[in-house]
Order: sequence, then C-alpha cells, then structure tokens
Amino acid sequence: MRLSKLNKSFGILSLIAASALLSGCDMALLDPKGQIGLEQRSLILTALGLMLIVVIPVIVMTIVFTRKFRASNTDAKYTPNWSHSNKIEAVVWTVPIIIIAILATLTWKTTHELDPYKPLVSDVKPIRVDVISLDWKWLFVYPDLGIATVNELAFPANTPVNFRITSNSVMNSFFIPRLGGQILRDGRHADPTAFDCQRTG
Repeated sequence: MRLSKLNKSFGILSLIAASALLSGCDMALLDPKGQIGLEQRSLILTALGLMLIVVIPVIVMTIVFTRKFRASNTDAKYTPNWSHSNKIEAVVWTVPIIIIAILATLTWKTTHELDPYKPLVSDVKPIRVDVISLDWKWLFVYPDLGIATVNELAFPANTPVNFRITSNSVMNSFFIPRLGGQILRDGRHADPTAFDCQRTG
C-alpha cells in the first residue's frame, strides 16, 4: 500500500516537473513571423486536429474498457461468444479513411502552394541572400549590397527574401522555424528558396 502511494506521488511530481521544464521551451514553430510560416502552422494544427479525432476516442476507450472489464468488476456483462459488429466495423474503417482522404487532399494542395522554389508575389523588391553552410557555421552573402555576415541573418520586415542555399561541406539543414520549413542542401545544388517576414523577431 505504501509503495503504491509512493509510486503515485512520484508520478505526479514527475508530471509537474516535466510541465515546468516544457513551459520554458520556445515554441518558435507555432509563432511564425511570415506568410509561409503562418500557412505551415495552419497545416500542422489542422492535421493535428484531424488525427485527434481518432487518437482521443482510442485513449478514452482504452481507459473505459480496462476499467469496465477488469477481473474485479462483477457488474460487467460476460460475452465470450461475441465476435463481430457491423456498426463498429463501419465506424472503425470509415472514419480513418475519411481522415486520410482529407489529409491527403490538404497535403497535395499545400505542397504546391508552399513550394519552396516558387517566388513570393509582392510589390516590394526581394532581397537576395546567398546562404553557404561551412563547417560549424553559416555564411550569409548579400550580393546586391556587397556585404556578408557569419551566423547572423538580418533583413527588413514585409520584404520577401530569396535565399540561394548551398554547402561548402556536407549536406546541411537550413531551418528558420519562424519563417518556414526545413531545406536540405549539399554542395552539388544551389537552389532558390523564398521566405518573408511580416513582423520583427
């Protein structure tokens, strides 16, 4: 009995500690500064909401079934010969198929809308930045301005930025969570990618 109480107390304290630690994390991906980031966040939250339609009932039913059909529950109806239900089969197959179809449609649509090679439509002249990954650092070259920076990228708000990303070393991941998705590049490619930033930060 005492061990059970200790386990319960330890579980509660662990949950509180984990919550306190996670509250200090910077949710950059869910606090976008540009249009691409906003649309990607919308896609993430929509997909999460659709998946929770399946996940939440499964978790609830797992808890309910384990409690209802436990060995000590004498009120549970014992049905050893039950094996099939058309209604349950219909729900179990139809709902996931509908969700997968919706997710597939959303993914197809947004993949083309958020194509990283597609230039952003804007009345403002975009800034060109050559992004070069070196060993343990990033080099940002502004060819139109004749300047370069190391590990620090800056540009005006409400201005499209055309990145030309390549690598002088191994394949690297260029990822600015508040602006858009992750781009992988190696030294054999130098493809353009467009982002924008509507707010400072």
